[in-house]
Amino acid sequence: MKKTIRLMGAWMALLVALALPGMAEAHGARDVKVERREFPVRLANGQRYTVVGYLYYQGSLKNRPVQILTHGITYNHGYWDLPEVDGQDYSYARYMARRHYAVLALDLPGTGESDRLDGDALDLAESASALHQVARHLRATAEKNTFETLIYVGHSNGALVSTFAQAQYGDAQAVVNTGWLNTAHSVPVESGTLLEFLNQGPYIRIPGELRSALFYAPEYSHPELVAYDNETADTVTRGQYLGLLTMMGSPESIPAGDIRVPVMVQLGDRDLVASASYAEAEAKMYPRARSVWVDTLVNTGHVFNGHYGKERGWAAIDLWLRLVVR
Repeated sequence: MKKTIRLMGAWMALLVALALPGMAEAHGARDVKVERREFPVRLANGQRYTVVGYLYYQGSLKNRPVQILTHGITYNHGYWDLPEVDGQDYSYARYMARRHYAVLALDLPGTGESDRLDGDALDLAESASALHQVARHLRATAEKNTFETLIYVGHSNGALVSTFAQAQYGDAQAVVNTGWLNTAHSVPVESGTLLEFLNQGPYIRIPGELRSALFYAPEYSHPELVAYDNETADTVTRGQYLGLLTMMGSPESIPAGDIRVPVMVQLGDRDLVASASYAEAEAKMYPRARSVWVDTLVNTGHVFNGHYGKERGWAAIDLWLRLVVR
């Protein structure tokens, strides 16, 4: 019988506090290794393409659960490895590597260093297929006791991609979705503005001022980090963008109900794109999942990794994964 778990308020603070004592030791450990990896994928047109990922880890890869990270629109793998600003570390990938995970941050097809192809053909289904093929390749080429436990961690549209991939292919043993709602909800942008971007062509660029307004709670984020984020913003394919708008308008089409492994959802209370005010409804969107843990992050806008309180969210993910897969 499925159990739905909601940890919030004082209970959540207590549990995360118990996970924090090892943080100083983890940050003082040896430097994180970073390797560039290439993965061949074959998409619906029959052609082969390359998906690039960056693998972060410390010491041996043996017996390390691997988190496969998928980014949202206007990002690439760099979302998970934001730079240090004013003495604060904003890299989720390095944090988790220091917590004894292997972390594979992907450039989804059409972004970063991965192959760019027809931006109209590169839609949600193709991205989910590419993610599945990366997971399968990772396992097929691994040595014994390496990459045996796979975890999908997706942010925003990346959470939508991993949801489709997990529902269809079932590669991961757990799923973490941040900044994404399968519940019907509104976004404070005129629909006409969103549709206008489709006229840019097969690859779309979202203006920095709109990104800043939608993605950040300014009083809880560093202006230098926000400026860096906008300067390094990636494009999004028109096929992927159109799929995102379609799913937001018809969330009943999202196959979240087909996921059977444990699911964690993180929502920010200052997030204008996927507000934590929908947490109660979102907990019901995974009826077949073995367990569902919905976590609200305070003083956090859409870009979870770019706000001052990011380590609270990271520690919660680490704690949950230790409970369900380690």
